[in-house]
Amino acid sequence: MAFFVLTITSLYSYFSDKAMKGKPDAYIVTSYAAFSVTSLSLQRQSKSQFGFEVDLLYFFLGCVIVQFMKIQLWLGFVGICFSYSLIILRSSLDALAKNRYRRFQDEHHLLLQVNTNPLQVKNDINSNLVSSNNMPQNTQQLDEQVAIEANVLPSMEDCRWANLAAVNMLKCNLNKYLQDMVHRIPEVLVNDHNFLIDELPSQLVSDLHEKVKLMIQKGLEKLCVDQYCSWRREFLDLVGKELSTQEIGEKGRIKSWIKVSNVSLKILFPNERRLSDRIFLGYPSAADRSFAQICGEFTSNLLDFGNGFANGSHPLNLFPSVLQVFGVLHELIPEFESVFLDQFSASLRTEAVTTRKRLRETINEMFTQLENLINCDASEVACPGGICPVSVEVMNHLSAVGEFGSSLLSGEVTRIIALLESHLEAKSKHYSNSALGFVFLMNNERYIEKKAKQYQLDKILGNQWIRQRTAKVRENCEPYRRSSWEEVLGFLKLGTEEIEEAESMKKKLNLFNLQFNQIWRDQSAWFIHDEELKEEIITSLRKTVSHSYGLFIWRFNYVLGKDANEFIKYSVLDIDDLLKDLFGWRDEKLVEMED
Repeated sequence: MAFFVLTITSLYSYFSDKAMKGKPDAYIVTSYAAFSVTSLSLQRQSKSQFGFEVDLLYFFLGCVIVQFMKIQLWLGFVGICFSYSLIILRSSLDALAKNRYRRFQDEHHLLLQVNTNPLQVKNDINSNLVSSNNMPQNTQQLDEQVAIEANVLPSMEDCRWANLAAVNMLKCNLNKYLQDMVHRIPEVLVNDHNFLIDELPSQLVSDLHEKVKLMIQKGLEKLCVDQYCSWRREFLDLVGKELSTQEIGEKGRIKSWIKVSNVSLKILFPNERRLSDRIFLGYPSAADRSFAQICGEFTSNLLDFGNGFANGSHPLNLFPSVLQVFGVLHELIPEFESVFLDQFSASLRTEAVTTRKRLRETINEMFTQLENLINCDASEVACPGGICPVSVEVMNHLSAVGEFGSSLLSGEVTRIIALLESHLEAKSKHYSNSALGFVFLMNNERYIEKKAKQYQLDKILGNQWIRQRTAKVRENCEPYRRSSWEEVLGFLKLGTEEIEEAESMKKKLNLFNLQFNQIWRDQSAWFIHDEELKEEIITSLRKTVSHSYGLFIWRFNYVLGKDANEFIKYSVLDIDDLLKDLFGWRDEKLVEMED
């Protein structure tokens, strides 16, 4: 009917204005078409139902048809089609809105009586309430419940759209954090506990508060709390879906869980606390109960993830994962304690503390596994005096503690490393060559020291602990030198009597050559893992061995004269060069030595 009237009035306007001189151009037609679309958009805005938007739409559509016909009569068909399409579009959008509202009613299982006369509805409700003496008590309560719900539902529909807007705004503000561009949530979001309230329309919050107050006064507190909690749980579910990434593997799932946990405890839950207090202002018990119900299931799901790592025994390869989950939960405990303060949500705080405790017990069990790994070690090093495999494995597992970055586990780490050092010391005594046993200790002590720095264990154990490790490595240098080079250096000691000294020096030089040759053969096949440690040992030997040998040769030349060269096998430079090749683990050098 609207389209028919629009067409008739447009034709009338055309013929009545036919005598008008001049023709409109495309700009005029475009302007009227734009005004038509604007009128339609204005009519679709929920906040601007003034009553004249539809009239404006029809007016401008009529103008479009007339202007088309003034240009060319047949173009009126184009204007008619355009007008018809906008009218159909408006009708379709109205039908869609009605269906959406009907679906929202169905989801909450509400049965509302609809009457075209609002006064009649009011009279019906009042008549039912008046005649309640003749009806069962439950029927009276049902009618009252229906009357209250009829007022709440329109706002709840608006709340759904407000949820979507708040979720989108939250995701935009957290985009860098979710994309790993920053490692922490923006402080402005953490400190602003009114973020959700600010994102919701102020009128919506006020309306909800008034309707909540009305329902509670009517004795419908439970129904009121249930409806409110349903709305807010829907919001948390939307946020959870937006924040949870479809990561593959255990590391990916932990990464996603960490992000959701941080956002929930630092942003969502504090904001929900404020929002509940605002909506249920004047009813603290209802506010506390609502908040506990809203966050209960979401929090339990977060803690269930942590409990999954606390249940049963875990292999040591899961040590980093357990430590990571424990570390995050430990950092969030203050947030649990500050948010879940009331009696209704106290169980959530207790559940979080219990989960952390169970994770700590699991970590203790895994440290026990490390102890057993050390005590049961029967491995052999791949090269003489090299790094023990158990040292590598233990330090690799302890790297996770460094990533954890908390001094909570400093006692356990200190105990494990002390046990490892005791095991290495006992293992060094199994070497038949005591000097090689000291090389083994120096290698492993330096390896532990370097890995502790690399894995940032020094931040947990302290710089004093690192200095003690460095000193312990150097302490083993002296017993190594005494056990392998003390006898060689004894051959280079000089006597006082010149006549006896000539023969004695020949004998000493010969013994030195034999002993030096044997030690060099053995220690050239040994291995020093750390180049800096290797240089320290060789530099120390050059200062003692090369220096003592140089003094001996000078005296030997002085005593024997030109006959001295006949007995000298190595020059001072030869000794110095051979010492540089110690710990090279090169078999070709042994062949040259034999030649």
